[in-house]
Amino acid sequence: MTKTRAFSLRKIVETKKISAALLDELKLIMFGYCLLIISVEMYRIYKGYGEDFSAGSFIFDALFSHTKVIIFSIIVIRIILHLLRRLKIVMDYAGIFLAVIAICLFLAFGSFWEKSPINTVLLICLVALSLSVIQPKKFSFYYFILLGLIIYLIPVRQEPINWTPITEKANVVISNVSYYFSNVFGTDKYTTGYSTLSQSGNKIKLSDTTQLIITTNDAPYFIFFDETTSKRMKQAKTLYLTGTENSDITGFIEFANLLSNNNVDKATANLFSSVSKLSLEYSFLTTSDEIAPINAINLTDEDGKPLKEDDKKHQKGYMLNASYLEIDYGSPYLMELYRNPSSSTFMNYEDCMTYLKSLYGTDFSKMISKETYDATVEKMGSSSEDYLDTDGVTDRMTSLATTLTSDYNNDFDKCKAIENYLRQYTYSTDLDDDAVEADMNEAKGMSLLADNFLFETGEGYCVHYTSSMVMLLRLSGIPARAVSGFHYQFPLDESSSYNVSAACAHTWPEAYIKNVGWVPFEPTSQFIPAEYRSWRRQLEGDLDTVTIPEVPDIPDSLSDENQQKSFTTLHIIKIIAIVFAILIGLLVLVLLGLKIFYKLRYIFATPERKLELDVEQIKKTIQKYTDEDIYDRGLLSDYVKKAPSYIQDDAIRMFDLYYNVKYGKKS
Repeated sequence: MTKTRAFSLRKIVETKKISAALLDELKLIMFGYCLLIISVEMYRIYKGYGEDFSAGSFIFDALFSHTKVIIFSIIVIRIILHLLRRLKIVMDYAGIFLAVIAICLFLAFGSFWEKSPINTVLLICLVALSLSVIQPKKFSFYYFILLGLIIYLIPVRQEPINWTPITEKANVVISNVSYYFSNVFGTDKYTTGYSTLSQSGNKIKLSDTTQLIITTNDAPYFIFFDETTSKRMKQAKTLYLTGTENSDITGFIEFANLLSNNNVDKATANLFSSVSKLSLEYSFLTTSDEIAPINAINLTDEDGKPLKEDDKKHQKGYMLNASYLEIDYGSPYLMELYRNPSSSTFMNYEDCMTYLKSLYGTDFSKMISKETYDATVEKMGSSSEDYLDTDGVTDRMTSLATTLTSDYNNDFDKCKAIENYLRQYTYSTDLDDDAVEADMNEAKGMSLLADNFLFETGEGYCVHYTSSMVMLLRLSGIPARAVSGFHYQFPLDESSSYNVSAACAHTWPEAYIKNVGWVPFEPTSQFIPAEYRSWRRQLEGDLDTVTIPEVPDIPDSLSDENQQKSFTTLHIIKIIAIVFAILIGLLVLVLLGLKIFYKLRYIFATPERKLELDVEQIKKTIQKYTDEDIYDRGLLSDYVKKAPSYIQDDAIRMFDLYYNVKYGKKS
């Protein structure tokens, strides 16, 4: 009888050992799989293989083109797994480590997003390994494997749940509450997008908050004939909006007189200009300015009445209607006018209205009064001299301006040369915390921003590009100013309304060209210049060609590191440092959470449960101070024999109490 029981017990023990060995081997295989996939993914990111970071196809390609690498990787992984087998706790937490790395890669680079069996198995393995560690050791690892298989086999619906209506309503409620509270407490949270040249050039954070809502009956695109494909194509329109105290028709009148002085007829004028209308509603925006398109003709309130002149701040819900002249600044016909304009003389009011009606078929006398026209003409031209202040410029800026413009004999080509040169610089809003700060309202402030951008950092955003172009133009004898507002590119699909977010806030330069007027330019490399968003209209028989000045190289003083944003060793080190920092933080949180969990579990446990926990703790302590493994047969006497002498008496008393409570009469 004794031999039979001994044989059965030995068989059970051997079976459990085999099961435990198989379980450990399965864990190692799953861990190795995860390590391989994640390593391949990090290798792909390091190599910069584009935006598609799916690891699956690369593994199969690597079997043929990276055989040596794969063999070496397998050997290394197997050695690591062999070492981890001896350090089970290290392997357990290594699984969590891999899970955190996978999450970081997903959030930072979109890794493992593509639906594929490889990524699905990776997810299941990571979840099983992680849950088996953080769970309170009540469930076998087989339980999590089974759970993963069930999840893998469950069919997934093709169409995801549409949460958009719910999230949109929630966002509206949250935004409204935030907006009205911001007004109560006097914060300028929703004025950070649009500003009146209050930018300092420091680090900024973009916001997607809607500041303006545009409604228009005009198409958001124009159609052109593409000679390459022999098809009619769409190109999205671009709209520049700026703030004025009230209706400012200066740009419109300057343009009208430019056309008249150069004897432009209706057919030619329609190649690069047209009259458009739109309505603007203020959303999360608080300002006393009237936001309107550049070259505005007429601004009215929502009832069609002229706007009142007051300093009252407009808030959410304020509406205005705008008629404006839409101009294709990239048209070769208009560029030729800018290069060789005739001498400027201003038409009188009656002649101007008659001429404009012949061009666009619109009676502008209903929009512009004689008094407004005469007052606008009187102040034009003379004020341009106020925009030649070069206070604060450095010798190297003066030298650069001379280098860029000395080969050109007209102001427009000088402007384009400076614009094209600046577009070589790197666009970035993520500047260092110690970035140079200066006030753009002063020439000295723009000079400081420009010098630092041109010769030190080599990177910045619209504030830095604009400050640089304004000061280089002034150094070239061309009056220039900075303009602040919004740059909005319409979508190709028509809509009932179009939202202009705070991220569209923009600053750009304007140059005063003699006999032409104020002309906007786009030196910021993030945005498309005028000649590349041209309407591409031409007279029959003409060739649509655009002369673009040569672009000098950026000064050698700027290092290549500032000019190219590619994945370098430094970037990889930064990524690894961030990942490890996140891992350490998460590990601390996990350990702290487990400690709190075990503490609370003991505090709120019944007396019987507390006794069980105490016994388990004693068993772990004895195992810790014993060199050889103790196979748990369920007999506490095995642990007493292995216990150090100084705790044997306490262990015997505790174990006796445990047996008495568990199998005897509870007390």
